[in-house]
Amino acid sequence: MSVTADPGPTLPRWPLLLAAGLMVAELVAIGVVFKHVIDFDCKANWSRQACSSASMALVALYCLIGALVLFAMLRPVPLRRLLSGAGTGATPLAINLAGVAVVFVPVLLLREGSGTAAMGASFAAWSVGMALLLGGLALFVAPVAAWRRFLAQNGATLAPLAVVAALTPWLSRQLQPLWSVDSIADATFTAVTWAIRALGYDVSADPATKVIGSPDFLIAVDPVCSGIEGIALVTLFVSLYLWLFRAEMRFPLALILYPLGIAASAAFNVVRITVLLVIGLEGNPELAVGGFHSHAGWLMFTLVALGVVALAQTVPVLRRDAPRAARIAPPPFWSDPTVARILPFAVFMLSALAVSTLAQVPGAAYPFRVLAMIAVVLPFWPIYRALDWRLDPVALLGGAAIGLMWVLIPVPEGAAPYGALAGGLLVLWFIARGIGTILLVPLIEELFFRDYLERRLRFGSGPAWVVLAAFLSAALFAALHARWAEAFVAGLVFSVVARRRGRIGDAILAHGIANAIVFATAVIGGNLSII
Repeated sequence: MSVTADPGPTLPRWPLLLAAGLMVAELVAIGVVFKHVIDFDCKANWSRQACSSASMALVALYCLIGALVLFAMLRPVPLRRLLSGAGTGATPLAINLAGVAVVFVPVLLLREGSGTAAMGASFAAWSVGMALLLGGLALFVAPVAAWRRFLAQNGATLAPLAVVAALTPWLSRQLQPLWSVDSIADATFTAVTWAIRALGYDVSADPATKVIGSPDFLIAVDPVCSGIEGIALVTLFVSLYLWLFRAEMRFPLALILYPLGIAASAAFNVVRITVLLVIGLEGNPELAVGGFHSHAGWLMFTLVALGVVALAQTVPVLRRDAPRAARIAPPPFWSDPTVARILPFAVFMLSALAVSTLAQVPGAAYPFRVLAMIAVVLPFWPIYRALDWRLDPVALLGGAAIGLMWVLIPVPEGAAPYGALAGGLLVLWFIARGIGTILLVPLIEELFFRDYLERRLRFGSGPAWVVLAAFLSAALFAALHARWAEAFVAGLVFSVVARRRGRIGDAILAHGIANAIVFATAVIGGNLSII
């Protein structure tokens, strides 16, 4: 006789999706409006402690939501019982909308130069408004009686998890001094000094201040430039990679990727600073500081990450060998669906980092990036052509909504990204930019983020894993965009569109429509900064 675990009741999908969508949209709107839209510099009017408290309170809320998602993955059955009656009334949504209205009351009060006059009223409005906003959503997904039963049965587990999550922003602030690792900065400075002198440059180097260079060009190798951030990023990347591919890796031998990745990151950082010095000493300080310094770190990290993946995939001793009978020969490289989803994105990112590092006006080199994307997309065209490309009205509407959101949120107008191009070259630049923005970028990004990465991030089969994977992929997608808040919302919408019918072609279509609206608006209005 076999016993099957109780999966819990069936969840009402659309009320829960509505509640999740409302919460994300409302929180993103709050963050965008109070940080980027209203004319109010918090630090110029309020104390640092007050500004920090307001900002960290919102971050603490995000951490708390993340903790609840984690609890849902660990204890899915109690949560399914709690949410089984979601969407039974409209009154909670009215409470939620009232909370949104109260949260935005400070928009009418906060003005540049007003000092602390509206500080008390603003904090009160935020506190009451957030209570109504979240309380309304909580009542929409479950009645009071269900919440009472849920907390009585799971409160002992949930309470400490929620407290730790809510305190995470303050704990991280207290741990910040640990990032100033002077020993790493000393080692980096010594290595850079040796390398630049080995190349024949006569430079002065002061170990006390860690300043190195000539009278015409000096740099300081402080703890921030020591490479500690790159080491931390590589450590996180290796951890994520080992977790995602844990079934394929041989432990504990696979842990050698940590010291190898960290050593490579430290070495590349020395190379980065040395090359920066060479560029500056050779009479190009603007390129050294404005281009290379800003982007070479990400280029080096990308190379290290790709090296770690290549090492893990090609060194047999690091991988578990499947039984001989179960081994299946991989498909040819240009016919591999996984490669077709990863390689174009890698080329897309590397091309961005390369032009940002080597060109004084990176935007002017966009046509070369388009050529690189086309060169890597064309060999995989049979795979892409086999996708389901039927038009979907929901995808069209979703893409149009994202496009309108993107162009309606104001952004300051910047310098022309095409630099000094004019005449026929400028026309070709606009054509290349349109092809890349409307056709290539949606294909490459959606295949990687929504079709590959999001699937890999679903470590389980429950709905909580689906939601978590969507949030994580949207967050990583947003990290690649300067307008991260809008990109995060767009990532979630594209994820919903893709999952609605299980067709990544719908997400690509929505992304393409959104980008077409943005590109057309940018060209007609003359403000290419919105792209």
